[in-house]
Amino acid sequence: MVRKIPKRAYENVTTFEAMVVSYKMDESDGGMIRLTLYVDDLGEGDWLMNCYPKTPVAVGMKALDYDNPDQSKVVTDGERTLKRAGMLCRDKRFQNFMEDLSQDKGSYSWGMGQDEKECVKALQKYLGIASRRELLDNHRKIEQFKNLVSKFEEWLNGH
Repeated sequence: MVRKIPKRAYENVTTFEAMVVSYKMDESDGGMIRLTLYVDDLGEGDWLMNCYPKTPVAVGMKALDYDNPDQSKVVTDGERTLKRAGMLCRDKRFQNFMEDLSQDKGSYSWGMGQDEKECVKALQKYLGIASRRELLDNHRKIEQFKNLVSKFEEWLNGH
């Protein structure tokens, strides 16, 4: 019977905990690290149990310190995007870009001393969000914002 690896295995990253059980160093092939993991922790990575031995997979590792779980320095992509959206809405060049982009897409009061507020409103309408905070965990909107930033950078090069 042929074992098929599902498409999601190539598209989605799976995270799980494992424990280093042993390792053996060898000059011929670099060595081997043996890990123990619990099948119940695999979640969407259950496809791993259907792989043939020696199936190549990409692995990222980070040591876990259960005694000192300092997560305060971890900044997510959503947090970076939210911060960037806030900074860009205060940037006069981005405001001009959003004014050009939204000229025929709604009622705005550009040039009336409320350009930052109008920029936020135009950005929300463009992305289809009610608040910039939605950029924290909506990956589709994060990508849409990144594409908008790329358009802005191209616009800057033309001005």
